Amino acid sequence: MLATSPTYTITWEKLPDDFVLPDDPVDNIYQPALAAALTESLRLAGKLPEKSLTPTNYGICATINGKISIKAPDWAYIPQITVNLEEVVRSYTPDYKGIFPHWY
Repeated sequence: MLATSPTYTITWEKLPDDFVLPDDPVDNIYQPALAAALTESLRLAGKLPEKSLTPTNYGICATINGKISIKAPDWAYIPQITVNLEEVVRSYTPDYKGIFPHWY
């Protein structure tokens, strides 16, 4: 019998206004320095536009098969957001607030 891969439907939707994001710290001792070095490298190379975002442990939100999923990468680079910075205080939803992030 052949195994089949599950099918996923991924959408990028705005989080409900009443959605509560967890506030658990997930840093390790090296993460803050590494994140700062990555961001500074982009800045020094002239690759950090004014409307970009380099969050750490920041909620990247998706809806997978109808269920909200939030991941918090150690560091991410979002080359361009399409909303004001105040609208991305604790979470980011691609396609709703800008382009898809690159994370590490």
